[in-house]
This record gives sequence, structure tokens and C-alpha cells, in this order.
Amino acid sequence: MFFEYGSHRHLKPIAEIYCEAFPESVQLFFAGKNPARLVRLLTNAYSFLYFAGARVVIARTADGQVLGYCVYTCIKSGKERVGFLFKNIGRVLQAALKCMRDLRLIEIGRLAANSILMRMHTRADQKLPRRSSQILSIAVRPAAQGQGIGKALLAHTLDDLVTKDVLLNVRPDNTPALRLYQKAGFVKCGSTKDLQGPWLMMIRRG
Repeated sequence: MFFEYGSHRHLKPIAEIYCEAFPESVQLFFAGKNPARLVRLLTNAYSFLYFAGARVVIARTADGQVLGYCVYTCIKSGKERVGFLFKNIGRVLQAALKCMRDLRLIEIGRLAANSILMRMHTRADQKLPRRSSQILSIAVRPAAQGQGIGKALLAHTLDDLVTKDVLLNVRPDNTPALRLYQKAGFVKCGSTKDLQGPWLMMIRRG
């Protein structure tokens, strides 16, 4: 097993893993969507994040098959952010336009409602940093779960963020993930909810 920083060529396999690992989310937001079109949409969504500055760690086999990933943000200075976006603005806009092309109005409505609901129900239990890194998505192919891949992906990600405050959300009934994050130094710092139910907010201080 190899763990390394991913590039734009790994975004399609990441989209495929998302579909396998989170079928409930796919069904809620994209019910009835053609599978190939769904993967294309999610690939472009991850492209938007990647070219806007998100980082990717992947787990792969010797022959290059991607088995898991972690997508996360890393705090940059204002000058670094502006420079990065200026360099990639064309790719960011292109990815955004491609996403809109593949989204139906009902899907846009569900995603917007989900975002609004999360904002309305976000409650912090402690003072949170004004700027922090965030784990946006982490997943392992179902067929490869139980091999410690998720734990290793989290460890590699946190090695990159060792001096940063890191936030993430996790479902309160996801006991294995909760244990993993607690062992990595995360503590509960609040709660929120979306169309699928409640989330626990967790933080690991840098």
C-alpha cells in the first residue's frame, strides 16, 4: 500500500469511491441520475475544490488503484491564497461551469437547502479559531475497509497539518469514525444537522 499526495488525475477515482462509500447521500441528492454523469459531476466538484486550494492524500496499490482518499483544506496566508487562486482561476471557473451543466434544478435546490440547514443549526460548544484547516471528505472503498487504510490516511493528513487547528464533522452514530478521531486527538466542539440528520463537530488543536 502506498500513501501520497494526489493530483487532478486522481479526482475521478475519488468521485467513484465517494459514490461507493456514501450511497445514502448519493440517493438523497442525486436520485435517478445516470451513474456516468454523476461521476463526472463529482469529479468536477472535486476539481473545483482542488484547484481552489484543497489538498488530497490517497491510498493506492502498487498498480495504481486508488483505495481511499482524504480531501482537506490547509490554512494559507492571504498572499498565498490570492496567488494560488490567480494562478488557477481559469480551472476553478471551468470546473464550476461544468458542475452547473450536470446539475438539475431539483439537485441545486436540495444542495442549497442542505447548506442553509447546516448554517442555521451550527452550535459551537467552545470558542473556535477564526481560521482553521478542515477535513472535507475522507473515505475508503467498501471492499478495502477494515485494513487500517482510513487510519493511515488520517495520520498522513494530520502530519501535513501538525501545527494547524483542524475541524471535521462526523455522524454521532458512526462509532468507528468517532473512536478514530478521538484517538487522533479530536474533541467534540459543537453540533449541526443537515437533511440526513445530526453531525458532531470536532476539533484538533494545533
